[in-house]
Amino acid sequence: MINKFPDNFFWGTATASYQIEGATDKDGKSKSIWDTFTHTPGKVKNNENGDTAVDHYHRYEEDIELMANINLNSYRFSLAWTRIIPEGIGKINPKGVDFYSRLIDKCLENNIEPFITLYHWDLPQSLQDKGGWANRDITNIFSDYSEAIVKNFGDRCNHFITFNEPQVFTIHGYVDGYMAPGYKDLEKYFASIHNVNVAHGKAFQAMKSLNNNIKIGCTFNMAPCIPATKSSEDLHATKLFDTYWNRSFADPMYLGRYPELLIDDVSKHIQQDDMKNIFQKNDFIGLNHYQHIRIKADNKNLLKARGAFNDELPFGLDDKDAKLTLMGWEIVPDAYYDQIMDLKNNYGNPDIYLTENGAAYPDLIEKNGEINDTDRIDYFKKYLSAVKKSIDDGAKVKSYFAWTFMDNFEWALGFEKRFGIVHVDFKTLKRTPKKSYYFFKKLVEQNSIPFDF
Repeated sequence: MINKFPDNFFWGTATASYQIEGATDKDGKSKSIWDTFTHTPGKVKNNENGDTAVDHYHRYEEDIELMANINLNSYRFSLAWTRIIPEGIGKINPKGVDFYSRLIDKCLENNIEPFITLYHWDLPQSLQDKGGWANRDITNIFSDYSEAIVKNFGDRCNHFITFNEPQVFTIHGYVDGYMAPGYKDLEKYFASIHNVNVAHGKAFQAMKSLNNNIKIGCTFNMAPCIPATKSSEDLHATKLFDTYWNRSFADPMYLGRYPELLIDDVSKHIQQDDMKNIFQKNDFIGLNHYQHIRIKADNKNLLKARGAFNDELPFGLDDKDAKLTLMGWEIVPDAYYDQIMDLKNNYGNPDIYLTENGAAYPDLIEKNGEINDTDRIDYFKKYLSAVKKSIDDGAKVKSYFAWTFMDNFEWALGFEKRFGIVHVDFKTLKRTPKKSYYFFKKLVEQNSIPFDF
């Protein structure tokens, strides 16, 4: 088996606007739901927030140069909706457009292909006040926003992702309240599922009508679901959770139908032509993957099923010596392979962009100032080997984006968990490349996994 990856493979890193930009009230930007959520006491660990984050807004040139120094040829980043259209609808903010134009131009100057995510969870608060994703009106509002993006950036950018992980922001935002906007409302959840699906379809059509040459898809956080036990309750819960987590958006967008276990819950929200609008000829499917998910029946949970997230030790884990990341997530490279092949086999063998994969570790700084994050390098080697195996077995994988470029604000967990290949001192904001940064340099140079690194 040849270790080389395909020619013209995209090697990059991924980030999200609220996690890195800071400058949350600068140059005309208004509040998003994450500005509101993080300033609500008790919602975020240590009551931390992204007001400054890692100040990418003012340091983007330095950050892009760091990417260029290891020859990354792509960068996936999201746009802050409130920076471009502060009220979510209506007047465009020239200063916001200018910032992203400068960022894009800096990427292109360094031969870095921009991959733009339109929505990575930071909905304008003004739209949330009108119901957010549970309000049907947002389907047209998002489409209008998508048009503005293509009009301003479609001349220089070829790849657009409508939504990042819609299952995450709908479940954690509308079911368990763990993330913004912090609701626990099942009906709002089912409405938001359908509205996000419709919004994707309308945006796809609007963007293609302006520029048919751009490539558009959606990115999902997907993972094989494993029952915690062999009980009938846990087996049924696993089917339910797999539907909610893996199928509620991918099936409508890429197969043109809702999964059987979901249809009754969303049917009241389906209007004429909705399914036709949702089902478009997407150019690719994006995959974020971190773990397989162990599932346990839980009647106290609104979904009647609970997955192991964040700091929870995975349930049903018999092996006490199992390798876990700092997030408490199992390291199971085979699950990555299985998930990629699931996309290949169940969604018409699409082009697959691996838009996030990575691991959090303690990242101790040694006396000489080096950060030898060998655990993260080992993680990348194992997961990249799974990617290469999937390519050898026929999956049309076109990219690998490491999560993430630099340590950042990790949503409800604050600044505690570090995923970056570049260390950030959160007090001084100094950037220091970790050993994994140099691993990526060799990876890109060889276009193969440097096992000797």
